[in-house]
Amino acid sequence: MLFHQPIDYHAGRRPEHTALTAPDYQWDYATLANKSHAIAHLLAELGVTAGDRVGVLGLNSAAHFAVMIGASRIGAVTVSVNFRLAPAELAFILDDAEINVLFVTDNSIDDVIDQTIAKRNLSTRLIANRDNAFERLDTALARDVTPFLCDDPIDERTPVLQLYTSGTTGKPKGAVLSHRNVTSLVHMMGLSNDGLYDSQTVNLIVAPLFHIGGAGVTYIGLAHGSHNLMHSAFDPVAVVEAIQNEAVTSMFMVPAMIQAIVKLVPNVESYDLSSLESIAYGAAPISATLLQEALALFKCDFSQVYGMTETTGTVIALSPEDHDRALAGKAHLLTSCGKPCPGNEVKIIDSDGNTLGPNQTGEMCLRSANNMVEYFNRPEATAKTLKHGWILTGDAGFIDEEGYIYLRDRIKDMVVSGGENIYPVEVENVLSGLPGVIEVAVIGVPDEKFGEALLAVFAMKPGHSMNTETVIEFCRDKLAGYKIPRQLTLIDALPRNPSGKILKTVLREPYWEGIDRRIA
Repeated sequence: MLFHQPIDYHAGRRPEHTALTAPDYQWDYATLANKSHAIAHLLAELGVTAGDRVGVLGLNSAAHFAVMIGASRIGAVTVSVNFRLAPAELAFILDDAEINVLFVTDNSIDDVIDQTIAKRNLSTRLIANRDNAFERLDTALARDVTPFLCDDPIDERTPVLQLYTSGTTGKPKGAVLSHRNVTSLVHMMGLSNDGLYDSQTVNLIVAPLFHIGGAGVTYIGLAHGSHNLMHSAFDPVAVVEAIQNEAVTSMFMVPAMIQAIVKLVPNVESYDLSSLESIAYGAAPISATLLQEALALFKCDFSQVYGMTETTGTVIALSPEDHDRALAGKAHLLTSCGKPCPGNEVKIIDSDGNTLGPNQTGEMCLRSANNMVEYFNRPEATAKTLKHGWILTGDAGFIDEEGYIYLRDRIKDMVVSGGENIYPVEVENVLSGLPGVIEVAVIGVPDEKFGEALLAVFAMKPGHSMNTETVIEFCRDKLAGYKIPRQLTLIDALPRNPSGKILKTVLREPYWEGIDRRIA
């Protein structure tokens, strides 16, 4: 099955059923299909062919998905770009992905675009609602066109999406996902959640579309013929108002979002949230206390999901039944990320690649039809992560006798803060340019709101000091805001092993002592 085919199916079967309600447009399935055909014709006129990369930049919008589907029709690959990136980071992505057509779906980020252009000789053709755009986006979407017929061969192995992850070497990597990867996710979620998604579902999307949590959840809803209600960004009051006013039945959030609703929405208990059937959450574990508060408020099923961009999202889940068991006396289950979803395999290996038995800690590996094709133009990184069909996650954990998977640490030192994946080396490379720094290490420490927060550990030259204000100002135009540490500490020298490697486990340990579940 190809990415665009479920939309065409529903456009033919129930053309007037609402597909997307978003801040920019409300489209039924027939209109969504037609808009994507218009995008496909435009791209073909611009010389875009199968395998070319097409960028989309902006807050969540219906136009964003029209581009995804339109690019799919010609065999092109959509690169959904993080609008929170600093201009220098954005310029890197545009170059790395070899993007020469960029759709800018809203005007709120015009300043970022202008700063990005100033940082490079931008040959990218902008499709945007602005004066210097190659073509206005609204004009492109309004075209009256015939269905686009692709001359290039496209099959399920053809790449369709490219989402960027932070890189272990400091450079982001584009995880390439095929039609098979994305449609397998739909099939798997259908098996895992029988009847959850159908034409009666109202699916609320608040995660950004440059994350698999946003793009994947939206696509699952569209593929099942659901009504997908898309917010431009997360706002806790807007969420509960939408549930009450639009009869939302399902949604995905990170625990920090759940906490914001439970703790920060005034008179939250007065809203009618009875339409909700299911909440999936991921990127961080949830505390028993917060879960109990959330269950009392929402009164619906909760599922915890684990996955990576490289696995097209969810591959492991802690079911609603497991949540019930946890609250009935088996609280330790909340420290687990669950069991493999249908069709997925998990194994734990040691440093030599040998498979370990129950309760033995090693690196978690995943085999799934959802596993990415490759990292774009990164053969060495691909070879390190993809081995014989298995994704090496970089997460250390074990599987117990019942098959539940528990994560204990990160081999690759990644930090997940509020659902955002951050590799410290990228931040360290920037911080090392601060005056007076001998060396610096960035670690994740517990944070009640975001799960983890960044802490920078500095060793300074004699007579030099450091403060958070200096760090924030120095990083402002170099790193996305969520990558900038708001906490720091000063030490004489960073701890190292005999070979000279910084011992981040030693740096992390005092902050995580007594906490069982240390990672998402």
